[in-house]
Amino acid sequence: MNFFNNYKIIIESEGTTPFRRDKDIAQDGTTPMYRDKDGKLWAMSGHSHLGHIGMFCGTSLDDLEELYAVNTNFCVGHADYSFSGIRYPEGIKPRGSIWPFGLYICPNTHRFFCFFHNETGWNGKGTGYDAFSFIGQGEIPRCDSDFRHIGLMHSDDEGKNWTFDRWVLTGNDVCISEKFNPDGENIIGQKLDNLMLGSGDFSLFVNPNDDYIYILYNIVSVNMLEEKWNRCDTYIARTRKRDDGVMGDFVKYYEGSFSEAGNLGRESVIIPNSWHTRVVWLEKHKKYLVSYRAMFDDDTWGGELTTKFRVSDDMTNWSEPITAMYNGKVYGNHYSAIAPNGDNSAAAVIADDDFSILSNHNATNVTRYFAHLEKIK
Repeated sequence: MNFFNNYKIIIESEGTTPFRRDKDIAQDGTTPMYRDKDGKLWAMSGHSHLGHIGMFCGTSLDDLEELYAVNTNFCVGHADYSFSGIRYPEGIKPRGSIWPFGLYICPNTHRFFCFFHNETGWNGKGTGYDAFSFIGQGEIPRCDSDFRHIGLMHSDDEGKNWTFDRWVLTGNDVCISEKFNPDGENIIGQKLDNLMLGSGDFSLFVNPNDDYIYILYNIVSVNMLEEKWNRCDTYIARTRKRDDGVMGDFVKYYEGSFSEAGNLGRESVIIPNSWHTRVVWLEKHKKYLVSYRAMFDDDTWGGELTTKFRVSDDMTNWSEPITAMYNGKVYGNHYSAIAPNGDNSAAAVIADDDFSILSNHNATNVTRYFAHLEKIK
Protein backbone atom coordinates (compact mmCIF):
# COMPACT_ATOMS: atom_id res chain seq x y z
CA MET A 1 0.00 0.00 0.00
CA ASN A 2 1.48 3.36 -1.02
CA PHE A 3 -1.38 5.74 -0.12
CA PHE A 4 0.79 7.79 2.24
CA ASN A 5 3.44 8.13 -0.44
CA ASN A 6 0.88 10.21 -2.30
CA TYR A 7 -1.11 11.89 0.49
CA LYS A 8 -0.38 13.47 3.84
CA ILE A 9 -2.65 14.53 6.70
CA ILE A 10 -2.66 18.27 7.39
CA ILE A 11 -4.07 19.47 10.72
CA GLU A 12 -5.12 23.06 10.18
CA SER A 13 -6.70 24.61 13.26
CA GLU A 14 -8.35 23.97 16.60
CA GLY A 15 -11.98 24.30 17.68
CA THR A 16 -14.36 23.32 20.45
CA THR A 17 -17.05 20.67 20.99
CA PRO A 18 -20.00 20.42 23.40
CA PHE A 19 -18.28 17.51 25.17
CA ARG A 20 -16.76 19.54 28.01
CA ARG A 21 -16.13 19.35 31.74
CA ASP A 22 -17.93 22.65 32.38
CA LYS A 23 -21.04 20.89 31.00
CA ASP A 24 -20.56 18.00 33.49
CA ILE A 25 -19.33 15.74 30.67
CA ALA A 26 -16.11 13.80 31.33
CA GLN A 27 -15.42 11.95 28.10
CA ASP A 28 -12.99 9.05 28.63
CA GLY A 29 -12.50 7.34 25.26
CA THR A 30 -13.49 8.20 21.70
CA THR A 31 -16.96 9.74 21.28
CA PRO A 32 -19.60 7.41 19.74
CA MET A 33 -21.76 8.94 16.99
CA TYR A 34 -24.34 7.71 14.46
CA ARG A 35 -26.53 9.33 11.82
CA ASP A 36 -30.06 7.93 11.71
CA LYS A 37 -32.13 7.33 8.55
CA ASP A 38 -33.78 10.77 8.95
CA GLY A 39 -30.40 12.52 8.75
CA LYS A 40 -30.01 13.43 12.43
CA LEU A 41 -26.53 13.04 13.89
CA TRP A 42 -26.60 11.51 17.39
CA ALA A 43 -23.76 11.28 19.90
CA MET A 44 -23.19 10.09 23.46
CA SER A 45 -20.55 11.42 25.80
CA GLY A 46 -19.45 10.89 29.38
CA HIS A 47 -19.35 7.86 31.67
CA SER A 48 -21.27 6.66 34.69
CA HIS A 49 -19.06 7.51 37.66
CA LEU A 50 -17.86 11.02 36.84
CA GLY A 51 -20.24 13.71 35.67
CA HIS A 52 -23.09 12.28 33.62
CA ILE A 53 -23.69 10.60 30.26
CA GLY A 54 -25.34 13.00 27.82
CA MET A 55 -27.34 12.35 24.67
CA PHE A 56 -26.51 14.84 21.90
CA CYS A 57 -28.19 15.56 18.57
CA GLY A 58 -27.74 17.88 15.59
CA THR A 59 -27.17 17.93 11.87
CA SER A 60 -23.35 17.89 12.06
CA LEU A 61 -20.43 18.46 14.40
CA ASP A 62 -21.13 22.19 14.03
CA ASP A 63 -24.47 22.19 15.87
CA LEU A 64 -24.51 19.16 18.18
CA GLU A 65 -26.27 20.00 21.44
CA GLU A 66 -27.09 17.96 24.52
CA LEU A 67 -30.77 17.01 24.68
CA TYR A 68 -30.79 15.24 28.04
CA ALA A 69 -28.84 13.14 30.50
CA VAL A 70 -29.38 9.43 29.95
CA ASN A 71 -30.89 7.12 32.55
CA THR A 72 -30.40 3.37 32.91
CA ASN A 73 -33.08 0.86 33.89
CA PHE A 74 -30.34 -1.05 35.71
CA CYS A 75 -27.79 -0.03 38.29
CA VAL A 76 -24.02 0.01 38.02
CA GLY A 77 -21.42 -0.35 40.75
CA HIS A 78 -21.78 -3.10 43.38
CA ALA A 79 -21.42 -6.72 42.20
CA ASP A 80 -24.54 -7.86 44.06
CA TYR A 81 -26.85 -5.48 42.18
CA SER A 82 -25.36 -4.19 38.93
CA PHE A 83 -26.21 -5.07 35.31
CA SER A 84 -29.50 -6.77 36.22
CA GLY A 85 -27.53 -9.64 37.76
CA ILE A 86 -26.37 -10.84 34.33
CA ARG A 87 -22.93 -12.28 35.04
CA TYR A 88 -19.86 -11.97 32.87
CA PRO A 89 -19.58 -14.94 30.47
CA GLU A 90 -16.86 -16.39 32.73
CA GLY A 91 -19.43 -16.66 35.53
CA ILE A 92 -18.03 -13.85 37.69
CA LYS A 93 -20.50 -11.27 39.02
CA PRO A 94 -20.43 -8.02 37.01
CA ARG A 95 -19.53 -4.74 38.65
CA GLY A 96 -18.35 -1.22 37.94
CA SER A 97 -19.24 1.49 35.44
CA ILE A 98 -20.18 1.97 31.82
CA TRP A 99 -18.20 3.92 29.22
CA PRO A 100 -20.31 4.30 26.01
CA PHE A 101 -18.01 3.83 23.00
CA GLY A 102 -20.37 2.61 20.25
CA LEU A 103 -23.77 3.79 18.96
CA TYR A 104 -26.06 2.21 16.35
CA ILE A 105 -29.68 3.04 15.42
CA CYS A 106 -31.91 0.45 13.76
CA PRO A 107 -33.22 1.91 10.47
CA ASN A 108 -36.72 0.41 10.80
CA THR A 109 -37.54 0.36 14.52
CA HIS A 110 -35.45 3.43 15.53
CA ARG A 111 -34.17 1.40 18.47
CA PHE A 112 -30.89 2.79 19.79
CA PHE A 113 -28.10 0.34 20.63
CA CYS A 114 -25.18 1.43 22.80
CA PHE A 115 -22.03 -0.67 23.20
CA PHE A 116 -20.08 0.17 26.33
CA HIS A 117 -16.74 -0.58 27.94
CA ASN A 118 -16.68 -1.99 31.49
CA GLU A 119 -13.83 -2.62 33.93
CA THR A 120 -13.82 -4.60 37.17
CA GLY A 121 -11.58 -2.13 39.01
CA TRP A 122 -13.53 1.13 38.88
CA ASN A 123 -16.67 2.15 40.77
CA GLY A 124 -17.27 -1.29 42.27
CA LYS A 125 -18.34 0.22 45.61
CA GLY A 126 -16.00 -2.08 47.49
CA THR A 127 -16.49 -5.07 45.17
CA GLY A 128 -14.21 -3.88 42.36
CA TYR A 129 -11.06 -5.93 41.89
CA ASP A 130 -7.77 -6.21 40.06
CA ALA A 131 -5.20 -9.00 39.73
CA PHE A 132 -4.46 -9.06 43.47
CA SER A 133 -7.44 -8.01 45.57
CA PHE A 134 -10.64 -6.09 46.04
CA ILE A 135 -10.31 -2.35 45.50
CA GLY A 136 -11.43 -0.10 48.31
CA GLN A 137 -13.07 3.29 48.07
CA GLY A 138 -10.62 5.79 46.59
CA GLU A 139 -8.16 3.11 45.50
CA ILE A 140 -7.22 2.36 41.89
CA PRO A 141 -6.18 -0.91 40.19
CA ARG A 142 -2.51 -1.80 40.53
CA CYS A 143 -0.83 -1.25 37.15
CA ASP A 144 -4.33 -0.96 35.65
CA SER A 145 -4.64 -4.73 36.08
CA ASP A 146 -8.43 -4.94 36.15
CA PHE A 147 -10.47 -6.85 33.58
CA ARG A 148 -12.46 -5.55 30.58
CA HIS A 149 -15.70 -6.61 28.91
CA ILE A 150 -17.93 -5.00 26.28
CA GLY A 151 -21.61 -4.76 27.09
CA LEU A 152 -24.76 -3.89 25.12
CA MET A 153 -27.81 -1.86 26.13
CA HIS A 154 -30.75 -0.51 24.12
CA SER A 155 -33.19 2.39 24.23
CA ASP A 156 -36.61 2.84 22.63
CA ASP A 157 -37.00 6.53 23.49
CA GLU A 158 -34.03 8.04 21.63
CA GLY A 159 -31.52 7.49 24.38
CA LYS A 160 -33.43 8.78 27.40
CA ASN A 161 -33.67 5.38 29.13
CA TRP A 162 -31.56 2.30 28.56
CA THR A 163 -32.02 -1.40 29.30
CA PHE A 164 -29.05 -3.74 29.70
CA ASP A 165 -29.05 -6.66 27.25
CA ARG A 166 -25.91 -8.78 27.60
CA TRP A 167 -22.12 -9.00 27.36
CA VAL A 168 -21.08 -9.17 23.70
CA LEU A 169 -17.26 -9.39 23.78
CA THR A 170 -15.11 -11.24 26.31
CA GLY A 171 -11.44 -12.18 26.07
CA ASN A 172 -10.25 -15.71 25.46
CA ASP A 173 -8.65 -15.63 28.93
CA VAL A 174 -10.79 -15.52 32.07
CA CYS A 175 -11.25 -12.33 34.09
CA ILE A 176 -9.40 -13.44 37.23
CA SER A 177 -5.77 -14.12 38.10
CA GLU A 178 -4.24 -17.08 39.89
CA LYS A 179 -3.77 -14.73 42.83
CA PHE A 180 -7.34 -13.55 43.37
CA ASN A 181 -10.81 -14.99 42.72
CA PRO A 182 -13.39 -12.40 43.88
CA ASP A 183 -16.44 -14.71 43.93
CA GLY A 184 -14.75 -17.99 44.79
CA GLU A 185 -15.92 -19.60 41.55
CA ASN A 186 -14.47 -22.93 40.44
CA ILE A 187 -12.37 -21.27 37.72
CA ILE A 188 -8.61 -21.43 37.10
CA GLY A 189 -7.16 -17.92 37.02
CA GLN A 190 -4.50 -16.56 34.69
CA LYS A 191 -0.78 -16.61 35.42
CA LEU A 192 0.56 -13.31 36.73
CA ASP A 193 3.49 -12.99 34.31
CA ASN A 194 1.27 -12.70 31.21
CA LEU A 195 -2.10 -11.45 32.39
CA MET A 196 -4.52 -10.69 29.54
CA LEU A 197 -7.01 -8.04 30.65
CA GLY A 198 -9.90 -8.92 28.32
CA SER A 199 -11.72 -7.34 25.39
CA GLY A 200 -12.42 -3.61 25.71
CA ASP A 201 -11.17 -0.09 24.95
CA PHE A 202 -12.90 -0.13 21.59
CA SER A 203 -14.71 1.71 18.81
CA LEU A 204 -17.68 0.73 16.62
CA PHE A 205 -17.73 0.92 12.83
CA VAL A 206 -20.84 0.41 10.71
CA ASN A 207 -19.32 -0.50 7.35
CA PRO A 208 -21.03 1.12 4.34
CA ASN A 209 -19.47 -1.46 2.04
CA ASP A 210 -20.81 -4.72 3.47
CA ASP A 211 -23.50 -6.18 5.72
CA TYR A 212 -21.58 -6.02 9.00
CA ILE A 213 -21.04 -3.90 12.10
CA TYR A 214 -17.48 -4.07 13.42
CA ILE A 215 -15.86 -3.57 16.80
CA LEU A 216 -12.14 -2.75 16.88
CA TYR A 217 -10.98 -3.49 20.42
CA ASN A 218 -7.86 -3.69 22.55
CA ILE A 219 -6.40 -6.39 24.74
CA VAL A 220 -3.70 -5.40 27.21
CA SER A 221 -1.12 -7.89 28.48
CA VAL A 222 0.52 -7.16 31.84
CA ASN A 223 3.39 -8.79 33.70
CA MET A 224 2.18 -8.37 37.26
CA LEU A 225 5.33 -9.94 38.70
CA GLU A 226 7.16 -6.87 37.41
CA GLU A 227 4.06 -4.65 37.30
CA LYS A 228 4.51 -3.46 33.73
CA TRP A 229 2.53 -3.68 30.50
CA ASN A 230 3.79 -6.26 28.01
CA ARG A 231 1.58 -5.47 25.01
CA CYS A 232 -1.43 -3.50 23.87
CA ASP A 233 -2.82 -4.47 20.45
CA THR A 234 -5.95 -4.09 18.33
CA TYR A 235 -8.31 -6.90 17.36
CA ILE A 236 -11.56 -6.97 15.38
CA ALA A 237 -14.97 -8.68 15.58
CA ARG A 238 -18.20 -8.28 13.63
CA THR A 239 -21.92 -8.98 13.62
CA ARG A 240 -24.36 -8.97 10.73
CA LYS A 241 -26.53 -5.87 10.31
CA ARG A 242 -30.20 -6.39 11.06
CA ASP A 243 -33.24 -4.17 10.51
CA ASP A 244 -35.73 -5.74 12.94
CA GLY A 245 -34.64 -4.12 16.21
CA VAL A 246 -32.44 -7.04 17.27
CA MET A 247 -28.64 -7.17 17.64
CA GLY A 248 -26.87 -10.40 16.72
CA ASP A 249 -23.83 -11.99 18.33
CA PHE A 250 -20.29 -10.98 17.40
CA VAL A 251 -17.67 -13.21 15.79
CA LYS A 252 -13.96 -12.56 16.32
CA TYR A 253 -11.30 -12.49 13.61
CA TYR A 254 -8.83 -15.32 14.19
CA GLU A 255 -6.03 -16.61 11.95
CA GLY A 256 -7.37 -15.22 8.70
CA SER A 257 -11.14 -15.45 9.11
CA PHE A 258 -14.05 -14.37 11.29
CA SER A 259 -14.45 -17.70 13.02
CA GLU A 260 -14.33 -17.46 16.83
CA ALA A 261 -17.07 -16.67 19.34
CA GLY A 262 -17.32 -13.10 20.60
CA ASN A 263 -17.43 -14.36 24.18
CA LEU A 264 -14.38 -16.42 25.24
CA GLY A 265 -13.25 -17.02 21.66
CA ARG A 266 -9.69 -16.68 20.38
CA GLU A 267 -8.52 -13.61 18.45
CA SER A 268 -5.66 -12.43 16.22
CA VAL A 269 -3.90 -9.05 16.27
CA ILE A 270 -4.68 -6.80 13.29
CA ILE A 271 -2.69 -3.71 14.44
CA PRO A 272 0.14 -4.12 16.98
CA ASN A 273 1.16 -1.52 19.56
CA SER A 274 -2.07 0.43 19.32
CA TRP A 275 -4.59 1.94 21.74
CA HIS A 276 -8.23 2.93 21.10
CA THR A 277 -8.21 2.35 17.35
CA ARG A 278 -10.96 4.17 15.42
CA VAL A 279 -11.80 3.58 11.73
CA VAL A 280 -13.54 5.58 8.99
CA TRP A 281 -14.18 4.98 5.29
CA LEU A 282 -12.58 7.40 2.81
CA GLU A 283 -15.23 7.43 0.09
CA LYS A 284 -13.18 9.42 -2.41
CA HIS A 285 -10.14 7.17 -2.09
CA LYS A 286 -11.90 3.85 -1.40
CA LYS A 287 -9.75 3.19 1.66
CA TYR A 288 -10.28 2.53 5.34
CA LEU A 289 -8.38 4.94 7.59
CA VAL A 290 -7.61 4.36 11.27
CA SER A 291 -6.26 6.55 14.02
CA TYR A 292 -4.84 5.26 17.31
CA ARG A 293 -2.42 6.09 20.07
CA ALA A 294 0.94 4.43 19.46
CA MET A 295 2.14 2.07 22.17
CA PHE A 296 5.58 0.61 22.88
CA ASP A 297 7.19 1.03 19.44
CA ASP A 298 8.04 4.71 19.92
CA ASP A 299 5.87 5.52 22.91
CA THR A 300 5.33 4.23 26.42
CA TRP A 301 2.29 4.51 28.64
CA GLY A 302 3.82 7.38 30.57
CA GLY A 303 5.69 8.92 27.65
CA GLU A 304 4.84 11.24 24.80
CA LEU A 305 1.39 11.07 23.23
CA THR A 306 1.66 10.11 19.57
CA THR A 307 -1.28 9.41 17.25
CA LYS A 308 -0.67 7.15 14.27
CA PHE A 309 -2.67 6.65 11.08
CA ARG A 310 -2.88 3.66 8.73
CA VAL A 311 -4.97 2.72 5.67
CA SER A 312 -6.38 -0.59 4.48
CA ASP A 313 -8.45 -2.17 1.72
CA ASP A 314 -10.02 -4.84 3.96
CA MET A 315 -9.65 -3.77 7.64
CA THR A 316 -7.44 -6.73 8.52
CA ASN A 317 -4.28 -5.88 6.55
CA TRP A 318 -2.97 -2.38 7.25
CA SER A 319 -0.29 -0.12 5.81
CA GLU A 320 2.72 1.07 7.72
CA PRO A 321 1.79 3.96 10.04
CA ILE A 322 2.38 7.67 9.59
CA THR A 323 2.22 10.53 12.08
CA ALA A 324 0.66 13.93 11.39
CA MET A 325 2.08 17.26 12.55
CA TYR A 326 0.32 20.21 14.13
CA ASN A 327 1.96 23.62 14.70
CA GLY A 328 5.36 22.12 13.98
CA LYS A 329 5.02 19.30 16.50
CA VAL A 330 3.98 15.68 16.33
CA TYR A 331 0.23 15.45 16.85
CA GLY A 332 -1.06 13.09 19.52
CA ASN A 333 -3.47 12.45 22.33
CA HIS A 334 -4.75 9.56 24.39
CA TYR A 335 -7.89 9.35 22.20
CA SER A 336 -8.25 10.54 18.59
CA ALA A 337 -11.36 10.01 16.48
CA ILE A 338 -11.70 11.02 12.81
CA ALA A 339 -15.18 12.34 11.96
CA PRO A 340 -16.87 13.98 8.95
CA ASN A 341 -17.53 17.72 8.84
CA GLY A 342 -20.65 17.70 6.68
CA ASP A 343 -24.33 17.24 7.44
CA ASN A 344 -25.07 14.31 5.13
CA SER A 345 -22.29 11.74 5.56
CA ALA A 346 -22.65 8.69 7.77
CA ALA A 347 -20.84 9.20 11.07
CA ALA A 348 -17.87 7.08 9.94
CA VAL A 349 -17.71 8.07 6.26
CA ILE A 350 -15.46 10.86 4.95
CA ALA A 351 -16.91 11.94 1.60
CA ASP A 352 -13.96 14.03 0.37
CA ASP A 353 -10.60 15.19 1.74
CA ASP A 354 -11.84 17.35 4.64
CA PHE A 355 -12.57 15.98 8.11
CA SER A 356 -12.18 16.63 11.83
CA ILE A 357 -10.22 14.89 14.56
CA LEU A 358 -11.88 14.74 17.98
CA SER A 359 -9.13 14.68 20.57
CA ASN A 360 -9.10 14.15 24.34
CA HIS A 361 -7.39 12.51 27.29
CA ASN A 362 -8.93 10.76 30.29
CA ALA A 363 -12.08 12.69 31.28
CA THR A 364 -10.97 15.95 29.65
CA ASN A 365 -12.64 18.35 27.25
CA VAL A 366 -12.92 17.01 23.70
CA THR A 367 -11.13 19.33 21.25
CA ARG A 368 -11.98 19.47 17.56
CA TYR A 369 -9.13 19.76 15.07
CA PHE A 370 -9.93 20.66 11.46
CA ALA A 371 -7.86 18.58 9.05
CA HIS A 372 -7.61 17.41 5.46
CA LEU A 373 -5.77 15.05 3.16
CA GLU A 374 -3.35 16.81 0.82
CA LYS A 375 -1.74 15.32 -2.26
CA ILE A 376 2.06 15.25 -2.10
CA LYS A 377 3.55 17.06 -5.06
